[in-house]
Parts: sequence; C-alpha cells; structure tokens
Amino acid sequence: MAAYVPSGENPGTVLILITAAFTGTDPVVARRSAKENGIAPARRDRGIMISTASRGPETLSLQQQAFDSSGLGSEVRQSDFRKYRQVLSKATKDQLVADAVASAANTFNGTCGLRYTRKGSRYICVIDSYPKTLVLRKIAANLSSITMTRPSERSRLIKVLLLFLTQEIQFRLYRFDVRRFFDSLSVQGSLAHVADSAVSRKTVELLAAVLREHTAAGKPGIPTGLAISAALAELMMDPFDQYVRSLPGVFYLGRFVDDIVVITCGEEDVSEFERGLLAALPPGTSFGAKKQDRVDAPRVDHGSSVEIGRFDYLGYEFKIRDERVRSKESKRVVDVDLSERSVKRLLTRTAKAFRAYASDGRFDELYLRICYLTSNYRLFDPLVNRKRLAGVYHNHPFLTYHPGNSLQELDGALRRLVFDSPNTRAGAGVQLNAQQRRMLAARSFVQGHMRKQYRAFDIKTLALIKRCWLDG
Repeated sequence: MAAYVPSGENPGTVLILITAAFTGTDPVVARRSAKENGIAPARRDRGIMISTASRGPETLSLQQQAFDSSGLGSEVRQSDFRKYRQVLSKATKDQLVADAVASAANTFNGTCGLRYTRKGSRYICVIDSYPKTLVLRKIAANLSSITMTRPSERSRLIKVLLLFLTQEIQFRLYRFDVRRFFDSLSVQGSLAHVADSAVSRKTVELLAAVLREHTAAGKPGIPTGLAISAALAELMMDPFDQYVRSLPGVFYLGRFVDDIVVITCGEEDVSEFERGLLAALPPGTSFGAKKQDRVDAPRVDHGSSVEIGRFDYLGYEFKIRDERVRSKESKRVVDVDLSERSVKRLLTRTAKAFRAYASDGRFDELYLRICYLTSNYRLFDPLVNRKRLAGVYHNHPFLTYHPGNSLQELDGALRRLVFDSPNTRAGAGVQLNAQQRRMLAARSFVQGHMRKQYRAFDIKTLALIKRCWLDG
C-alpha cells in the first residue's frame, strides 16, 4: 500500500496526519520531522510520495535462497508443533527438515501431492506433506524478498483511507476488483515474470512444478490456499502498484490482494486513466464490472449539507457527505457501515441459529450463537502462535454510529426473530418463553460493538456454535 500526498492542495495537512498516525508521534513533531527531512510542496504534477506499506524481508542472496537444512529449517514455525503434532516433534524435526531438503533437491519426487476442496465456485488447494509444506514456504519467502514489502494489513489500509476521505479538498475515487484474480493469472506469464526476477533457478524450477501439477489437474490460473499463493500474487501485482504510484495527480493507492482503491486530484481523463490501469494489470486479468465504483468529490461547499457518494471496500460501506455545522461552515464526514454483503452474512447466520433452535429445541445453543454474533472473543491464531481478538467490534472496528446504521438494522432483525409470533415468517416457528425472550433481547450488535463486550468460548464450544452454519 502507498499513500500519495498532492502538492498544491495543502499537502502538509495530509502529510502530518498520515505521519502521526503511523509513527504514533504528535503532529507538531511530525511537522518538524518532515521539514528536517526536506519534505516540502512540489509542483502540482509531481506531489510527494509516502510509502505506508509494511517493509518486508531484505532481498535474499542466492545463498540465502538455498533449499538446504538452514533455509528450510527456518521455515519451521512454533505453531507447527500444534498443527502437525501427529508427525512433528522435537525428536522428528531434523528428519522432517532433511526430508524437505531431499524433496526440494528431487523437485518434489515427481509430484507435489496437491489436493483440492471446494468452497462455493472456487477450489482451495491443500498439501498434506509437512516436508513439502516447508519447501512451499521457502519458495514463498524467496518470492516475497523481491518486492521488499509484505501484503497490506486490512486495518492499516482503512485507517489511511479514512484520513484521505475526510479532507476538504477535491478528489476522485476509483474502486476496482480484479475479476477471479487467482483463476485468471496466466501460468506462463507468472513463470516468465518470476524467471526475470532476482530469484534462484531452483526457486523457479520448484514453482514451475507446482503450477504444472495445478494445471494438469484441470484447474485454472494459480492455486489458492498454498503458502506460495499470496507471495506470488503480490509479486505479480507489484508492477501495477509501481505504475499507479508513478502517475501524476495520484493521492493514494490502497490494495488488499485484488481489491483496489485509487484516489486522484480529479483532473485526469477518466477513460484514459482507467485504460492505463487495466493495461498495467498482470497478463490474463481484468477488472470485474460488478465491483467498480467512482466517486467525484468537490471541495467542501461551506454552508451546505450534501451527500457526495458511497462505495464498498473490504467489508465496509463508506458514505461521504458534507455536513453543515454552522450557517457558513461545513465539514466533510464519512459514515462507515457494514457492506451489504457483510450484513447479509450476519442476517443469514442469525436466521440459521433460530431455525436450528426451531428444529432441535436447544435454547442454550441458540443463546451461545447469538452471544457469539453480538460480542467479542479471543481466538488462537496458529500463524503467529498467539491469541488474537475477533468479534463484532474487532472484525469491523471503524463502524460509525450514525442514525440508521447497519448495526441498528441487525438489532432490529434480531428483535423481530425474538418477539414476532411463531406463525410469522420472521418468527420461523420459534417458541420462546418470557425468560428466554428477555435473555435474547439483552443481546445487541450495537452494544457489543460500542462497549466492546467480551465472551469466553473454548474450542469445543466454538465448533458447536458454528455447526449450524456449516451444515447449510
């Protein structure tokens, strides 16, 4: 992700806000630091580029890219001792690493062992062999070292985006989604791009073996779900990022895998600009027509209240508007809601919880499911080997509490299920006594988010809660 601060439109204000947000410093200190480092307004067609992407690993030398016991041993994670406990222990670690070295040396011994599970219209690829998993991780590490950046964090993207949207300047926002990104990527184009980069021949050879097996299985594009998937996708999108950052008049580029937001000064030719972005995409890919949005925001017209536009991005709906605060003063406001898709998912889960209760009569399970949906909790994340926070607030921390917001809509739907007659469609045949209604009525999406209410769920309880949603 990158932020581009324009010249000629009070860039200092935006620069200070972003610098302070990401360094945790006081805006006054940020201003002084910018001045000391020579950051000053440039010509309007140049601007100031500020990179807010997470810095990735340094470019690895060919020796560091080697698939030897040191390189592959470094891919063993502490969390693996839990996930792969049936085969991995301190006693077996060295042998499994040695098996990984042999597998890499012999190019997976002729087969990677790719296996597929279907999720909707997509196929998720998995590999059962732990030694081959280590090889895939090392391929990913070698690929990631080329771009010098890690994939953007969702919360960081939204935080910087909101800083830009609340500026009172004129801007134009483009929202794009790459259509079936992983399925559309060209295998030959991907391999050619990797071969031209600073990775070892062995890395290219092993990656080619994985992609050939994926293609031989009759699957399009590059596989999703493997350790190499995200790293290869980021590498393929890196030329697109560089192209957008080089364009004059671009304020901001936010990209989360294949979800893209670009903000400009609004003076470019729209058709020409969009054609340029399309041409910069990786071979075989294109923008999806259903998820394209464009918002033209003028400079704030003080003394008026008007809606500027709205768009969806990363599970949120953003509504940009100017709000009059005094007779001759207005401010730019961004109302942040759940996206329509996110609302539908939560409504579906709530309805399924009540349908399961109507079928089995287990109120304790219904209550646990509603608590799960309306509260926050801690989950163990095996990728980082520690617990992380999740739930109604932590999954969407940037929601605002404006009148008629999506959390209120969810509360209304929940109350209809609790209090409507069992004979109505909303009641879904659910029979509740007075005490049960009181218990469920006390649960609220708004309160769970606003007050950050927490519940404790163990692994078995979480599996029980999710069962009715996984069963269809």
